[in-house]
Amino acid sequence: MIIVGIETSTRLGSAALVSENEIVAEYIINTKSHSEQVLREIDQILLSAGKSLEECEAVAVSIGPGSFTGLRIGVSTAKALAFAMNRPILGISTLEALAWNLPFPCGLVCPMIDARKSEVYTALYQWSKGKLRVLIPEMAVSPETMIHRLDRSCKTIFVGNGSHLYEEMIRAEFGEKAEFSPWHHNFPRASVVAGLGLHRLALHQVDRIETLVPTYLRPSDAEVNWAKKP
Repeated sequence: MIIVGIETSTRLGSAALVSENEIVAEYIINTKSHSEQVLREIDQILLSAGKSLEECEAVAVSIGPGSFTGLRIGVSTAKALAFAMNRPILGISTLEALAWNLPFPCGLVCPMIDARKSEVYTALYQWSKGKLRVLIPEMAVSPETMIHRLDRSCKTIFVGNGSHLYEEMIRAEFGEKAEFSPWHHNFPRASVVAGLGLHRLALHQVDRIETLVPTYLRPSDAEVNWAKKP
């Protein structure tokens, strides 16, 4: 069984083909415009692996939180592919996929993605018996707000570009209880998205193409400006 994964929630976009036991192919690129790259990425991994879309059993896509534009591009592309192939679609949390970059660590895992406007997209997870438990659900908040919600007596591993952006602040509060992931784990990957999709597919936990939408966590600038109009 092979599944295609799409990740466009940050500037480092990717596409991947994953089977039950391995990454068949993965393409990663730092880009300003996912609209110009995502289909090329998919074409590249199919070409490199010698596979066709018809051989893929499902499409998994990160649904956020993250870049509003990037998420719209990724989700719309995944929905179009799933509809055209008549295959299941699986929406995967970007923060969960980011936490899965650090499987089975000792302590808590706090992914942080830079949300701009002095905020981060964040949550808190804990590994327990091979499963990732949600301790604090996803939210868009200031890093100070999230830090004050965390237990400073517990070892916490911070991952994501947001955690490194505010590393000095975090270290000032947590001291030696804070650990930071290496830079190459600080972005969500399509291969992890696809792997999580495979797990959900095995449990028959698929989404509906008609109702799957990105998770933004906060209104867009356009919505905020519209609400301010008299």
